[in-house]
Amino acid sequence: MPSVPDLHVTKLHYTLVKSDTVSYETPAPIDFETDEARFLLAEGRLTCEMKIHTSAEAEARAAVEPLIRSWEVASDLKGNRGAFRLKYERPEIIDRRPLEPGENRAYIHVGLGALSIAGTAVVHASLNSYPDPPGEFRLNANAESMWLRYKGYLEGREPLLSMAYFCLTLLEAVAGNRNEAARLFSVDVEVLRKIGELTSKRGDRTIARKASSTLALTGNEAAWLEIVVKALIFRVGGRAPGTLQQIKLEDFPRLT
Repeated sequence: MPSVPDLHVTKLHYTLVKSDTVSYETPAPIDFETDEARFLLAEGRLTCEMKIHTSAEAEARAAVEPLIRSWEVASDLKGNRGAFRLKYERPEIIDRRPLEPGENRAYIHVGLGALSIAGTAVVHASLNSYPDPPGEFRLNANAESMWLRYKGYLEGREPLLSMAYFCLTLLEAVAGNRNEAARLFSVDVEVLRKIGELTSKRGDRTIARKASSTLALTGNEAAWLEIVVKALIFRVGGRAPGTLQQIKLEDFPRLT
């Protein structure tokens, strides 16, 4: 009778997907750790050395891929959208229970599909460093909802004003009201009020959120909303937002 193996996933391997928009010219390796694994990105390959015990490939991937996805989105938010994607390759699995004399053992290894999503080509850039790891940022459900709406705006599928208003109201819904949202996410309530003002009073009939809006949205105001929404996505994805330094109006470009 075949004996029962004691399988342990030691490492997971990913490769950096070639991008039409960005190439990395001799970047320095990135090496960091979380509770789950040690991550080493070097020469276009990411190795995740597991620090926790998992006996199955899928279980190990579930432990590290939230960070990988957060890393990709953090890179998107910082500038080069779609240019940093990691594709799953393979696991390394060992059997921690050695065979006894005369024993035989067999098990089936099932591979899973790739994680990444292809980017779109716009302008090519050469970079000498990989994107920074995501730090405390994790793409939780609320941060992902905001990111998907922001991404829809970037892709021309949604007006800026409705996207920004959705992000504002999501914070308010999570916290209970605007003042509580400001407290919970360490954001000056004046920042949230300015978002509410712009999304309620700006825009023409093609982009306005309200039919009563009569003031045109200026380029400076549009740029301000983009910057603020990105900052709020990072804040909502923070592991302990209430302990972070408060985001204030003066942290953003001045509106005139």
